[in-house]
Amino acid sequence: MRKNDYRFNSFDGLWVQPVRHKKGKMKQAQVLEMVLWKSKEGISTEEAKESITRLNGFVKDQPGFISRKTSLADDGKFLDIVLWTDLNSAKVASEKAMKNKDLVEIFSTIDERGMSFQHFEVFNSTE
Repeated sequence: MRKNDYRFNSFDGLWVQPVRHKKGKMKQAQVLEMVLWKSKEGISTEEAKESITRLNGFVKDQPGFISRKTSLADDGKFLDIVLWTDLNSAKVASEKAMKNKDLVEIFSTIDERGMSFQHFEVFNSTE
């Protein structure tokens, strides 16, 4: 990849490689998926980071996937933001993930009692 193949993402201050259609046009995010969660008691922060990062391989291979960012707050809450080209792709990927035996092990580290999962329609974006 050449330096010009990347763009600066002001949302998180990172240089990222845009996802492109076969014709070379950048895909526009229409859906933002947000998951806010804490790990179960007894799971260390490092274990939770390592576990949730293992989802990357699955997520990046899903149709409609654009990008994923996972962050950690001072209070131990994790925020996972995934951008998708459309709501159907996001929902189908979520359904596939919940049926995948390998991923269910990863999800078992999440305390579902305080988890928040939601899809949002992107109506404004600036770079």
